[in-house]
Amino acid sequence: MLTEADVRAALGKVIHPTYGMSLVTLQMVCEIRLSPERIEIDLVMNCPGCPAGQAVLARAQQVLESLPSADGAQVAMCLLAQIWQPPWQSLADMF
Repeated sequence: MLTEADVRAALGKVIHPTYGMSLVTLQMVCEIRLSPERIEIDLVMNCPGCPAGQAVLARAQQVLESLPSADGAQVAMCLLAQIWQPPWQSLADMF
């Protein structure tokens, strides 16, 4: 059965075209919900209507569907309305 670690590892291969880093590294993966029939992922992008958003979603879906342990589970990707804040932004706020 597919685990959250499997999903995070797969999404770690999906590179955001603007930042050149993975969705996991950028902390754009908000939530992962798994069942035997379904993989649900909530993501945020750096701005509403991000031009890279649809390409990133398509790539993430492709990567997840190709996992052998996904065993035919339906993949549902959701872009949340909230705006992504870079992980390094919180470091800058400390100083």
